[in-house]
Amino acid sequence: MSEEKKKKGSYRRRKIGKFICHGCKKEFPYCFSCTCGFMICEECFKENQWGLSNGPTWVCPDCERIHMT
Repeated sequence: MSEEKKKKGSYRRRKIGKFICHGCKKEFPYCFSCTCGFMICEECFKENQWGLSNGPTWVCPDCERIHMT
């Protein structure tokens, strides 16, 4: 395989699929999601905002990565 083809396919693509909330286990068209696979719907996020968010950012409870809201 040539170097050019390796470089082309090396970037990450978001998986197009289902968003299933880790809180309520329901499927949604959109969820707050992390690259580790954690997903949470807006309703569950609002309920748990005190532990996940400090304003403009939220922290993934699984891997502790910081994300913008």
